[in-house]
Amino acid sequence: MNIRGKTLHVKYAWIDGKIEENVSISVDESGKIVGINKKVFDENVHLSNHLLVPGFVNTHSHAFHRHLRGKSEIGKSAADTFWKWRDNMYGLVAEVTKEKIYQYCLSTFKEMINAGITSVGEFHYVHHSEKKFDLDQSVIQAAIDSGIRIVLLQTLYERAGFDSPAVHPVQERFIASYEDFLENLEKLRKEQSHPRVQIGVAAHSARAVPFDNIKRLFEYASEERIPFHIHLEEQPKEILDCQKWIGQKQGPSDILLSEMHLNEYFTAVHATFTPAANMVHFSKLGANVSICPCTEGYLGDGIPRINENLNISFGTDCNNRICFLEEMRWACFSQQMLNNSRSVCGLSPEKLLQCATIDGARALSLSSTAGSLEIAKYFDAVSFSLDSPLFANSLADTLIDSLVLSAGNREISHVFVSGVDRKT
Repeated sequence: MNIRGKTLHVKYAWIDGKIEENVSISVDESGKIVGINKKVFDENVHLSNHLLVPGFVNTHSHAFHRHLRGKSEIGKSAADTFWKWRDNMYGLVAEVTKEKIYQYCLSTFKEMINAGITSVGEFHYVHHSEKKFDLDQSVIQAAIDSGIRIVLLQTLYERAGFDSPAVHPVQERFIASYEDFLENLEKLRKEQSHPRVQIGVAAHSARAVPFDNIKRLFEYASEERIPFHIHLEEQPKEILDCQKWIGQKQGPSDILLSEMHLNEYFTAVHATFTPAANMVHFSKLGANVSICPCTEGYLGDGIPRINENLNISFGTDCNNRICFLEEMRWACFSQQMLNNSRSVCGLSPEKLLQCATIDGARALSLSSTAGSLEIAKYFDAVSFSLDSPLFANSLADTLIDSLVLSAGNREISHVFVSGVDRKT
């Protein structure tokens, strides 16, 4: 279904934080919303018994990880830590080529679309195959061909640990000097003209990038007004290694907060073991935190110490299971279990939906183009069929509760990106 140049009429739509009934949305030929009202004309495209919400924004993905499915080894001694899982991941990319990375990403991005994800922040650090940085364009092309909106978070990876130990052979595919990375980044940004492609930056982690270069790259991102992301304190080992290396009781988040002026362009990914006080500091500075509940559970990582004022978004990370509604639920359920309470950080179904859309767009610097159904933004939206028995007896004021806490991918009927239905 292509509704560019047309008007779509739906029974219910999530607009400005609430359910509106009998909504007509007009879309121009470029896929942007030009009108929202309740007028109905014969020529309207009708989704008469559907709920429409903004497309989900996935702020953290490693698309190629999806191809490790079936190799979890969960429950066995070989799966006892994140670090053993990482060895399996290294095996996947040991012989990666431009064609392989393209196919890995294309299949993952298509699956994301079918799960209602219309924008993805691809945290891309596997850069090199036959030549330096020759894999980057393959990831971008896969996103273009799948129909998803992408922010390629071009990722700097300089070393194998705080004390620069010997590099694992596979890590050679990741590593670049700051100067080579920035030169390639500038070239990549100049070359991109597709309306669904944006370029952001990331430092892989404090163990992989020296603090001086984390600061330099973040300052560059802030000046250019593009998103900056970093894996932060996903594992206790990162904090212990950092403390040992600097000879003080400071973890990476302590150092970043003391040496950098964090702002809305900064996103900490995971922050699973970041102290609660530092998370409060992030919220006061307007920084973002991307959490990946299904991956954090899958890898046995832990539960982050979030707070009610934190700008939270969600990611699918390892992509073993791609269901954004499930990410929302487990963000809520894990906090409830951690706190023995059914009211934690204001994580109502409505707030979870906001985190998955508006707050996700903020973390990827897409707020002016995506994340909500508003005039002048692209029509990125997910339609759910209310004919499903799952929604039986749901009224307007209970629909979001039913959607977020009960629905799944099979209830999705259409996924629009820039006005074009990309669901397969």
